[in-house]
Amino acid sequence: MEYLSLVPATALGYLTFRATTHPFSRFRRRMPNIKVKRVQVFPVIRVRMFDRWVHLHHWMSFSFLLALSGFVSIGILDHVLTRGVLLGGIIQGLSIPKAHRKFIYREPQIKC
Repeated sequence: MEYLSLVPATALGYLTFRATTHPFSRFRRRMPNIKVKRVQVFPVIRVRMFDRWVHLHHWMSFSFLLALSGFVSIGILDHVLTRGVLLGGIIQGLSIPKAHRKFIYREPQIKC
């Protein structure tokens, strides 16, 4: 029965990450860029190495957290709502075009 609450949580996660991660989104443009030297930590996580950017996508870290929540049942990872939001973020990240899922690229797609 608790899996019925997974569907609305997944939809909430999908819609939230669709609104906040799209480069031309109103919410995304208002978010501050927090960057320290070669590392940007907000709103995206990326590191500048050897004249290239290495981007850690949200769906990669969410996949790791969702897999971890299957083995470790502690804290917030144990809730169905959290798992649904993670699943929605993974679905949203994998639904974008393949050209936008690069891990390593020369220039950031969004100027800092």
